[in-house]
Amino acid sequence: MQWLYLYFPSLQLDSLLNQQAYHQPCVLVDKNKVLQANPEARQWGIKIGTGLAQAALLCAQLKVIAYDAKQEQRLLLQLAQRLYQTSATLYLDPPQGLLLQTSDMLRLYNGLDAYWQQLQQPLKERGLNYHYASAHSPLAAQVLARVGNDRLLKDQRQATKLLSQLPIHGAGLEYKLALQLERLGLNTLGQAQALPRSALGQRLGQNLVTYLQQLDTHSAPERSAYRPPEHFRQRLELLYEIEQSTALRFPLKRLLNDLEAFLGPRQLRVAGLSLGLEYREQNAERLHIGCSDGEYRGEAWLALCMLRLEQLQLQAPIIAISLNTKGQMPWAPLAAQLFEPPGGKLTPGQLISRLQNKLGDHAVQQVYLRDDHRPERSFYQGPPHSHYQTQPATIALRPSLLFALPQALGHKPNHQWCILSGPERIQSGWWDNVSICRDYFIARNPMGQICWLFRTPREEWFLHGYFS
Repeated sequence: MQWLYLYFPSLQLDSLLNQQAYHQPCVLVDKNKVLQANPEARQWGIKIGTGLAQAALLCAQLKVIAYDAKQEQRLLLQLAQRLYQTSATLYLDPPQGLLLQTSDMLRLYNGLDAYWQQLQQPLKERGLNYHYASAHSPLAAQVLARVGNDRLLKDQRQATKLLSQLPIHGAGLEYKLALQLERLGLNTLGQAQALPRSALGQRLGQNLVTYLQQLDTHSAPERSAYRPPEHFRQRLELLYEIEQSTALRFPLKRLLNDLEAFLGPRQLRVAGLSLGLEYREQNAERLHIGCSDGEYRGEAWLALCMLRLEQLQLQAPIIAISLNTKGQMPWAPLAAQLFEPPGGKLTPGQLISRLQNKLGDHAVQQVYLRDDHRPERSFYQGPPHSHYQTQPATIALRPSLLFALPQALGHKPNHQWCILSGPERIQSGWWDNVSICRDYFIARNPMGQICWLFRTPREEWFLHGYFS
């Protein structure tokens, strides 16, 4: 069984700096100690473990960000979710490590090198610095990756040789245990491996024996493998506070790319997104962005999100954004390709979605037929549905423009009018006390317009609409 370990020494800092091009010295600090530093900060002599006061003296322009363990845990989960599209079996090793079982994937990707190429793509997209190593056991891969081996080892003998050359203090042992081995004159891991393990156990304890055994153990870790969530949910902290809604495009694009990577392999689409905006000094705000047909592509969702954000006046500077999905449904990729509208035209559903996100949900309505012979009550307005199939009319021809209230004609149509068809008697509504009794005619008026007229039992004439 083969294993690959990925180590991200500056996971939180890299994720923040990847939001935009940033070339100034920047560090992540916890308890007044530097935990993570970008290359620009290292050029000033700032190292991991440097005190905050000393770092500030070394570089006056240093940007300092507080370390957040929970945020780094979320970032590791997000990364695992993304890599799950490439690797079927992986394990979280918080706060900065991922362990992947590669044996089952080599046949799918036709070898370790091709598999590694696929695996690197999402890491490059996120701008992550990382070390890696492959080996015959999970612990061996972890130890080699954490010392920066950065090699894909296909032979167990290679990994064993490299492990044996590691200094005791660089082999992943507890500091106290490494110090005890050093006092015994053991300076490399290979020297410790060469000694009888029973003697080592009696002298230094069972932890060392267990560690040496795990270096050669091919089996999976005892903890459970990672399982992705059924619904997409992500949060992104911003490097800078954002005061203009249009400036959210780049960080939002990153979340939506992850959404597409989540939905695409599952052949799912979603009907709506819930976009959370976290303000610096005010309560968070949530925006609903809908798509009538449902969508999975990040590019399409980005266009809809920006239409909604263009109408938004921010209450305060934004420090973080989050994204949740609503209404997951199956996606048929083959049908989408066959019936995609030519020339980049919008489908009815895409047009409805854009109008709703631009104007608001209540500003876009659709006309539906109702089973009622009275013209004023034969239709109603409601929320649009792009897949709604209008039933064919079983009544006579009706005008394109119908007045809300019939207009009194004031006289009987004279010889300048031309009756084209009629009369059509409509007598209905006795059950709800809004009864009508009318004789309808289609006629051409002196101006050549095709009109819809009706006559009441009192011989009163009204104009009710126009035909197109």
